[in-house]
Amino acid sequence: MKTLALLLALAIPAAADWRKEVTPAKLGPHPRLSPHQLDYQLSWKGMLQAGRLSFTFGERNPKGVSGYRVSARGGSRGLAAKLFPYQIDFRSRLDPSTLRPRSFTGIEDEGNEIKTTHSVWNGSTIRSTETTRVVKTGAQKEKKSEFTHPAVHDIFSCLLHVRSHPLKSGSTLVMPLQPFDKPYLARIHVQGREKLGGRDAIRLSLSLQRIDPASKELRAYKKLKSATLWLSDDQDRIPLEIRSSVFIGDVRMSLAGSRKL
Repeated sequence: MKTLALLLALAIPAAADWRKEVTPAKLGPHPRLSPHQLDYQLSWKGMLQAGRLSFTFGERNPKGVSGYRVSARGGSRGLAAKLFPYQIDFRSRLDPSTLRPRSFTGIEDEGNEIKTTHSVWNGSTIRSTETTRVVKTGAQKEKKSEFTHPAVHDIFSCLLHVRSHPLKSGSTLVMPLQPFDKPYLARIHVQGREKLGGRDAIRLSLSLQRIDPASKELRAYKKLKSATLWLSDDQDRIPLEIRSSVFIGDVRMSLAGSRKL
């Protein structure tokens, strides 16, 4: 039986090490995004006016605070808010020269509970603390986690690094990503160029897998079935639309307005 098991093991090719595929965490040649505010309209299962989100890239720093600052605020509205109450306040501080993350704070208000995640990047190690507070009782629980890899992005640095690359049709970027307290592996594939709402656009597909922090093995991530992102095909390369199939149904985020700061 041991001999049979050994033969079977030798017959099955070893899984590829995803760490060898990772795109170096260096900015590409495309010009940086100038300070911008971007406003988005959310739709859910075809329901318009389901919510709004506002992103600010390159916010002015308060006195005594260094770094490149990015934020996102907003959430569900109307009937969608009654069915799925969700408000966010995300703030990230990036290294101004590399646009690599230094710290991230995310507040998610789901009505009955509020979850706060604070992550700090220290070299190759990311340490996160997640605090969940039950609104009705005030009860709190705290969970700490740690992950080590030299090229892990947060949600904002990932976008800024993606847009900086040449984005040739058929190319793929592979990026470890820690949006909250758990790491994922993002694969961003450039599907090509096309028109979206009359604008030149770059169409990208996104897939996610969970990374086990201890073993570094990849696991399936079932909450995200598929996602497609369109960036404007110009110097700004801002997100025009995101369409995603997730566990709560079809969610879309469409650009409603933008202005330079």
